[in-house]
Amino acid sequence: MKHAAIFVVALAVAGCTHNGPAAPTKPSTPKEVVAGARATIEQWRQAYQVRSFEALTKLYDHSLDLVVVQDGQVLVGWTSVQGMLQDRFARFKDIQIRLKDIQVASLGGTAATATAAMTRELGDGVTTISESGALTVVLRKEGDIWVIVTEHYSYKKGS
Repeated sequence: MKHAAIFVVALAVAGCTHNGPAAPTKPSTPKEVVAGARATIEQWRQAYQVRSFEALTKLYDHSLDLVVVQDGQVLVGWTSVQGMLQDRFARFKDIQIRLKDIQVASLGGTAATATAAMTRELGDGVTTISESGALTVVLRKEGDIWVIVTEHYSYKKGS
């Protein structure tokens, strides 16, 4: 009995930390997931700025799993998103996107989410609309690339 009591006390002491709280046990997002997600987001930003519908097309999932929320409108499936992108390029001659504070979190080996503060300027040659808000993207790894499965952008009114 005496040995059992000593063992219990030893376990309790071993489990105590003397230097503050224990480090988080959740592993951080693997570097390759962060790099892959960031690469896709940067390609997305650049494709908008050079107005390349073809480049954007390669970055999105082309199934009914794709969901994009823009300006309060929910678009489901590639066909709906494709139409929105074509309309945006037809309406705006200049598109500028700036991203900062990009955070990527792994959702498993083949999925990740990314958030960023985004400023978007849309110009038609006469008027420029400037918006600032939050971008959230969910990506899925397909082979060697990460594709966008969900995209949501909300901006502050009056920004």
